[in-house]
Amino acid sequence: MQLTQLRGRFHKSIKPFTSFLIRHGINPNVVTSTSLILMVPTSYFLIKGEEELFISLFIIVAFLDALDGAIAENEDAKTKFGAFYDAFADRIVEGMLYLFLAISYNHLMAVCFITLILSYLVSYSAAWHKELKSIGVGKRAYRLFIFIVAFIVHQLFYGLILISLLAGITIIQRLYHVTRNYKEL
Repeated sequence: MQLTQLRGRFHKSIKPFTSFLIRHGINPNVVTSTSLILMVPTSYFLIKGEEELFISLFIIVAFLDALDGAIAENEDAKTKFGAFYDAFADRIVEGMLYLFLAISYNHLMAVCFITLILSYLVSYSAAWHKELKSIGVGKRAYRLFIFIVAFIVHQLFYGLILISLLAGITIIQRLYHVTRNYKEL
């Protein structure tokens, strides 16, 4: 099943919840801001070695990342600022995640840096051409899922390597698409 199909099913399944949030004044930007604010204690718990609290909060942050988009789509609450703010906040969350992972697990510093750069390049490519968001095997939702599973099963190194590989493949897929479809380059 494609990520876009899963995304559509998820959005549809939580439609009553997104309607409730909008009726009570909680718009997508509020949800995005909440995820950013939650990254502060999430990062703190990571540094302090409170792994269960860290991963619990990070799962909430990841859910909020999906929820803001669901509210925007389900409730016709899309705005240009919201799209920018969501993408901007996603980069902050990823940056904080890999920074505090590198601080907390010194032996993973290099792989955290590589994973961060490749993840940013996947997002950067989509910023130039929105249609590229649908291309590739290393989309953000997959990367977050792999990270969460790898952290829970205590296989961070291999999880980060897998995330990096998928991001690298996605970059190549997107570059191929651009060079094939945009002759003016």
